[in-house]
Amino acid sequence: MDLRRPTPAPDTSGSGVSRDSGRNGTGTFALILLLLAAIFLFDAQTPQSLVASILLDIPIALTGLILRPKLTFLVVLLSILANILAGVIDAHHEGSVNSIAVINRLFTTVSLILVGYLTLSIQKEALRQGQAESERVRANREARIRELFAELSHSPDPSVFLDRLSTRLQSLLSARGIILAFSDGKNWRLSPVRTPPDLWFWEEDDPLPGHLALRTEQPFLPAPMDPISLSPLLDANGVPRGIMGRLSLPTPKEKEIRLPPYLHLFVLGAEEPESAAILRDIGPVMEATLVRVALLSDLRSSIETLKNRNSLIEDLIRGVSHDIRTPLIAAGLTLNLAREGAFGSPPPELARALDQIRRSNDALLELANHLLFLSRAETGSFPDNGECVDLPDLIRDVLGALSPLLQEKRLSVQTRTEPSVVAGDAPSLRRLLTNLLDNAIKYSPIGETIHVCCEEREGLATVRIRDNGRGISEDVLAGLFERFRKDKDGSGFGLGLYIARQIARQHRGSLRWVPGPAGTTFELTLPSKGEDVS
Repeated sequence: MDLRRPTPAPDTSGSGVSRDSGRNGTGTFALILLLLAAIFLFDAQTPQSLVASILLDIPIALTGLILRPKLTFLVVLLSILANILAGVIDAHHEGSVNSIAVINRLFTTVSLILVGYLTLSIQKEALRQGQAESERVRANREARIRELFAELSHSPDPSVFLDRLSTRLQSLLSARGIILAFSDGKNWRLSPVRTPPDLWFWEEDDPLPGHLALRTEQPFLPAPMDPISLSPLLDANGVPRGIMGRLSLPTPKEKEIRLPPYLHLFVLGAEEPESAAILRDIGPVMEATLVRVALLSDLRSSIETLKNRNSLIEDLIRGVSHDIRTPLIAAGLTLNLAREGAFGSPPPELARALDQIRRSNDALLELANHLLFLSRAETGSFPDNGECVDLPDLIRDVLGALSPLLQEKRLSVQTRTEPSVVAGDAPSLRRLLTNLLDNAIKYSPIGETIHVCCEEREGLATVRIRDNGRGISEDVLAGLFERFRKDKDGSGFGLGLYIARQIARQHRGSLRWVPGPAGTTFELTLPSKGEDVS
């Protein structure tokens, strides 16, 4: 940090008054001593019957202006000694001791002590009020500083932050003007922030004046402006004096912010007597806040860039997926016709090649369908209120469509269904159930049984699908529902379970793997008609 507050010199007077106050009271104390000496000389030359010593109360009372109790105590002692010594001199001159004069001297001594006591009391009260006033001023200043940074912390970017900082600093320091200017240590960079805006300052890329360029690598405490090198700034803006400080910001190598390394603060014609001390106090906070605002601004910019890129990628995937489906479907129809002999019976080698091409074409078409559906699912484009879907009927339809696969592996399906109706998108729910049942068929051993259960309890429709396959290993469970997962067995694209869970979430439901002693069980939970899953 460049802005560091030096440790104040301790007060050694014992009176709670600063050294500056002591220096300011030196002249008054000298006047009090001269007055004390004059009264003593006058008292020593007057007859005993004339009580001139009462005038010694005056210098004691005057010590109340200095607010230093030790000096008051000293003047009281000197006054008492002067009173006694003047009485001795008067008696010596007259050749006898006047008893009335002695009594008067005693009363004078009592008066001196009382006046000294009252003066000390007044000083104590004045000090207390002064400290209370100082605390009030300090509290008001700290409240203004807190208000300043409370407002600045909500600044959306560095330019807004600097504009607000300039305006609030002018009010806080009661200054004629505030200028905030960036530099790289050699030249001014960016446009300065000025309050009021008509203040004069050097142009961008102008070299730093005099000692500012020489002190680039040195700590820079807020201090009065140099009247020589900064005289153009003072003269052009019509101010006799000013205060200058500097904030040091991290370089781009340390943090990804796009600001020059130094921010110079110029306070023109400040009326606040402790402006430099205030700047030293708030400098580190200003520095940290500016860095935070700059980082947040860069983060917002990066997020906006990522959003634009994601939107472009999403449009590209959606467009390519949609446009590629038509030629793939046409190619699939042609391959089917060729395989079935529409263009003549193909020889065995060509038939095997056509089968391979048809499987590859179907895989590409499936991938295009997955990507198209994935882009739709991740944008949350399902309608809030869908049609009524009868889950048992939907399960029967999906099992009918998959019956060739079941027959190929000689699998049986044991179903147990209860009436259950949900609100949603029927094609999406069909895709979800197809993914789950297709996985169950794929991982079931030949001749096994797949169990499908559908029931409704307390407003929730639950579908469980269980196969008797080898189950899911522990190392796969963590990424089971991730897209394009790498821990697959090599079949498919790693999108089926991810899309299935997305469909369940879009319907305000859930899809989870259920642990069990054998096989694999997936449980789909959806709100029944008129209910939501929290």
